[in-house]
This record gives sequence, structure tokens and C-alpha cells, in this order.
Amino acid sequence: MQQVNSWHKELETAKSIAYEAGTIMRQYFHDGQEKEWKDDGTPVTIADVAINRLVIERISEAFPDDGVIGEEESNAGYGMGRKWFCDPIDGTKAYTWGVATAMFSLGLVVDGVPVVGVAYNPFIDTLYAAAKGQGAHCNGKPIQVSQKELHVGTIALTSNLEKLRGQNTLFEHLVQKNIRTASFSGGVCKCVLVASGRFEGYVEEMLGAYDIAASQVIIEEAGGMVTDLEGGALQYLKPFRGAVASNGIGHSELIEMLGGKAV
Repeated sequence: MQQVNSWHKELETAKSIAYEAGTIMRQYFHDGQEKEWKDDGTPVTIADVAINRLVIERISEAFPDDGVIGEEESNAGYGMGRKWFCDPIDGTKAYTWGVATAMFSLGLVVDGVPVVGVAYNPFIDTLYAAAKGQGAHCNGKPIQVSQKELHVGTIALTSNLEKLRGQNTLFEHLVQKNIRTASFSGGVCKCVLVASGRFEGYVEEMLGAYDIAASQVIIEEAGGMVTDLEGGALQYLKPFRGAVASNGIGHSELIEMLGGKAV
């Protein structure tokens, strides 16, 4: 069994990569944002590709036996073992708009369990980091989720209007209960705001493993909860879509609003 302090090298490596990725993000933020459009209608920039390749190179150097599953490029498949899930620029739309809610995300999953997570916003030099059993930190300082009930808190939602219409039942419940909502591009940014107590929850039907792996560790180590849309555990051994993150207090209520079972 892994010891509590056994993730030191992994965490420090992830932090180092995050700062390198941040340099690339800043480099192309104002100029040179050549982008292409993927089949799902989301953009990919030269920075996305460069950062994803950087991650594969750095992880291969530090941990030759590990694999990387990235949004733009991978050198491994899903399954058991040590897998690094990377979203080189989460919130690429915001990035191309010049909105500083885009973040770098890198998480280590071992045999299907997220154990190390790093998320970095280079525009405000804010690094969120966590390792299983060691708490969550922002720029070295401990963070924790809020203790607010949903009805006095804020829930983050997708920024895609079409997808928001698809969450009609959830949105109606939130409106009926007079719960404040926030909608902007950048799923990782919303997740770390849950971890740091700014938001009470975040619901997103399109989050994949590379979107949420790092954030799950950060949120859970900050005292929060992350599940699939029905309240079950996220299954990192295969691709999935959708996740609910919260401070834990209103998690069951959010799942019920989505039509799932209470957790």
C-alpha cells in the first residue's frame, strides 16, 4: 500500500510541468492563437498541442513506465496501472476569447483511483495542488470547501447554451429554489472554485476523465465530493462523460435535481 508521503515526486513533477505549461499559455494568449475545430465543435489551438506534447515528454522522462491520456494526444489507453490524465488548456474557448478562466490540468490515476492533482491558472499565477491523504493547497496554503447549504450558495453550470437547455430539469429546480448560478467557460476553473469555497457545487454533463481527474483529488482533499451524474463513483478505467462536484453538503440534492438517486 502506498504511504502518505509516497506521492512527493509525482506532485512536484506535476507542479513543474504546470509552470512550464503556463509559460506556453501566456506566450500564445494574445498572439498566435491559430486554432482548428474538432468534430465536437470545440477549438484546439497551437498551445493545446504544444502543452500536451510537453506533458508526454516530461512524464516519460520522470516516470518511463507511466502513460498519458490527454485531450489532444495520448501514449496510453484506459485501464489499470498509472495513468496521467491531462487537459492542456481546459476552457479553450475562454482562452481564444482572451478570457482568463482557462487552466492547465494534470492528474495521476492509479488503478482507477485519482491520487495526485494539479491545476494552474497562469494569468493570475494560481496553482492548486493535492495528493491523496495530504490535503489540498492553493499556492502552498491549505484550502477547504465551503460549509454553506445550496439555497444560500452558488452552483456553477455549463457555459454552452444548447447544453444548458438540455439541463432543463436541473435549471428549473435551481430557479424554483432561488439558488444562484454561475456560467462561464472553464470546467477546471469552476472545480477549483468549489474546492476553495467560492462555489458550493458544479454540474457538467460533458466532463471527461482528463477534465476532472486532477480536480477530483483537489476537491476531495479540500473536503468536498465528486461523483458521476447519478451519484456513483467515476470510473477512470474507461471513458466517461459527466460529473457533479460539491462541498458535500448539498450533493444529494444536486443528484436528485438531475433525476438520480440520493448519495
